Amino acid sequence: MKVICIIPSFNEEKTIKGVINRASQYCDSIIVVNDGSQDETNREAKNAGATVANHLINLGTGAALSTGLKIAIREKADIVVTMDGDGQHDPNDIPMLLRYLIEDKVDIVLGSRFLGNIKSMPFYKKIGNRFLSIITSMRCGKKITDSQCGFRAYSAKVFKSIIHDSTDYTWASEFLIRVISSDYKWIEVPIKTIYPKKRIKGTGLIDGIKIFMKMILYKS
Repeated sequence: MKVICIIPSFNEEKTIKGVINRASQYCDSIIVVNDGSQDETNREAKNAGATVANHLINLGTGAALSTGLKIAIREKADIVVTMDGDGQHDPNDIPMLLRYLIEDKVDIVLGSRFLGNIKSMPFYKKIGNRFLSIITSMRCGKKITDSQCGFRAYSAKVFKSIIHDSTDYTWASEFLIRVISSDYKWIEVPIKTIYPKKRIKGTGLIDGIKIFMKMILYKS
């Protein structure tokens, strides 16, 4: 069974090598999509042994994942794991995601910070993520505790058939709506919540507003 990890990255030269080294313990190969970084993310990822796909300009996390998934399909992956390159996800949680995917016979495993300990999550992140999860849940018709978490594991039939259009952070909610409306089996599992000091990235206020508006107008 071939497991490929996709890591969309933008200016992650300080963390990407460590993420790759640890994720490599559990995955057969690592694909880093360097989304127009202006630092040495490309070099650090290659030195760590990852396959690197480069976007000439920053297109957004959704676009980076689309690129990575196309490569994974070409490489005949059986399972895809997606995670961030900034160290906010612990690669040591990968075996747990894979175990749920295989043993519970589900099609997609969603990491949820809100099912674990979220003490380290900044307050505004807690409020924003909960709000967007409620909106996404309403659109899905199913309760999702952490719609914006990008730490997930997918079976081949999911990532081969579900295609998201969003190029920005909206991809996370859009993908869930498409998966659940297609009656694929899914489960949320608790993952570690890591927010290094002075390294708060991810969905900001403007991104949250964009996601909210797109979810309100979204037609599946």
